[in-house]
Parts: sequence; C-alpha cells; structure tokens
Amino acid sequence: MTDKVITQGRNNLDITHTRARAVEVAQRGKPDEAGKQPGVAHDAVELTSTVTNLRRIEAKLSVMPEINQSRVDEIRQSLQSGTYQVNPEQLAQKMLQLDRELA
Repeated sequence: MTDKVITQGRNNLDITHTRARAVEVAQRGKPDEAGKQPGVAHDAVELTSTVTNLRRIEAKLSVMPEINQSRVDEIRQSLQSGTYQVNPEQLAQKMLQLDRELA
C-alpha cells in the first residue's frame, strides 16, 4: 500500500519551501570535513579595555615589593604615638586615581 505525500499544510498552504528551508538549516549545522560547524565562530578572543587596564596594573604591581616595611614601621610608630593624621583630600585623590585606572 502506498500513501500520497501531501505537500499542503494547514489551510491548504504549500509548505514545500518551508520543509526545504528546514532541511537546509539542519544541514548547515552539521560539521564540515575539518570538523568545524559552519556559521560558528572558532577561537575568537576579545579583550575589553577594563581587562587591558587590569593587566597593565598587574604588570606594574608584579615588580613592586609586596610590603614596604619601612612605611609600615613609620605608620605603626605614628599610630602608637597618636600623631597619625589622615589627609582626606589626598585620600580622595588616590581613590579617584584608582577608579580612573580601573575604568
């Protein structure tokens, strides 16, 4: 027994083109001979300016000593003697500078 293939969809619309398009899309997703899927980007890297700035800062920090012991001793002494003073304007400027470097 044979069945007739009906190419008419709902409301008697011809869906032959739609089926052909579906097959085309499905085949496009199959890997080619090199194993890559067409239409898919491979091995692409995009660095944002923030990442670039962070790498630059990281490079600068890598050559600096981790602890400036003489500065630590100086601040410790001024804290113990009660003479340590915070310069709010200098602190604000340093915070703004850091924000600009990270932006």
